[in-house]
Amino acid sequence: MPNPDDRDARITELESRVTQQDHALLELSDEVYRQQRQIAALEEQLKLLRTQFESSTAREATPDSGDELPPHY
Repeated sequence: MPNPDDRDARITELESRVTQQDHALLELSDEVYRQQRQIAALEEQLKLLRTQFESSTAREATPDSGDELPPHY
């Protein structure tokens, strides 16, 4: 029959491991949440930059009549 002290020590060790795992799980969950918020912010910035780039490209593609050389050149 196992020694009760050994059983108590094993239970204490298991409880300690569960506590550590719970803590690690919470830390990982917080990190995933932080990264998801960062990804969302970066996607929003990318969307804004894409819009600005497309707007800039469209303006460059449309010639401004003041920038054209006169026909005699």
